[in-house]
Amino acid sequence: MNEAKISVIVAAYNVEQYLHKCIDSILAQTYKNIELILVDDGSPDNSGAICEEYAQKDSRIKVIHKQNGGQATARNVALGVATGDYIGFIDGDDWIEPEMYMRLIETLKKEDADIVQCGWYKVEPTGDKECPYSNCFKEVYTGNKGLDELINSKGGHLNTSVCCKLFKGDLARQVHFSPVRAYEDDEYIFKTVAAAKKVVCIDTPYYNYLNRVGSTMTAKFNLNKIALVTIQRNICELLKTRYPERYNEAQKILCSKQFYILNCLLNADNIAIAPEEAKKLQATIMASYNEYMQNPLMGLNKVMLRLIKYSPAFIWRKVLSWKFK
Repeated sequence: MNEAKISVIVAAYNVEQYLHKCIDSILAQTYKNIELILVDDGSPDNSGAICEEYAQKDSRIKVIHKQNGGQATARNVALGVATGDYIGFIDGDDWIEPEMYMRLIETLKKEDADIVQCGWYKVEPTGDKECPYSNCFKEVYTGNKGLDELINSKGGHLNTSVCCKLFKGDLARQVHFSPVRAYEDDEYIFKTVAAAKKVVCIDTPYYNYLNRVGSTMTAKFNLNKIALVTIQRNICELLKTRYPERYNEAQKILCSKQFYILNCLLNADNIAIAPEEAKKLQATIMASYNEYMQNPLMGLNKVMLRLIKYSPAFIWRKVLSWKFK
């Protein structure tokens, strides 16, 4: 078989209810030269057994069992063994349309792109599904234009999900996911787009995203979501050297996200160590006070910074709570 190989990576953790549909949709692709890497991330349910069941039936499947470390670490392990010319990621509770990878690889080759993104459906637990846009489009981004879109949307459709995309293998393997348990896609997409010469987005919805209660992104606030700050800080460090013209904007976003997480921690009555984590984050914010105050784009964040530095705690906490009410 001379056609290019696509490595599809699926991290599985507590998704036994959805995993069959996910895997079946990948094996049913009209593009057949696929290597499917299933990573059982120490799942306590039957996800690991389901992965092994499929591996016995299809030689294209590799199964990796590892101690639980989160989706990011599972994907990193899979990237280390992936042999495909191209690489894609699917979440274990989602599924894809039969022609997705055929259309993505055709577009990637035709456009000589490094990354191609397709459209998606948002699917409710009831089965209702909708595409979040109605217009037809094909968007082409250079590295900087793509970063512009990711930093603050200019009306395009490029997003920070890895799952509706296909990457050239060499590009995908040169970037690794930060070992956090939320928002890891954001940094990975920033880094791959920064390294790409060309990114293409097409409108056709081939990916089905299940908007289920209890997933990482729909769950109520927990300590894993502190990663929002870690990831944004890493993005700032990337832009400081790769695209310094946009660094001030990214730093402003970092400060705003720190305020948001600080407010969440201060109001997280069900998390025992939340007060301690809030103190740490407050100290981190204040350590950056002088640098933040010199940022000409910081805007009203400077008011909040002054309140935290100079006013009694009960005052700035009340203002912070009002800000994110």
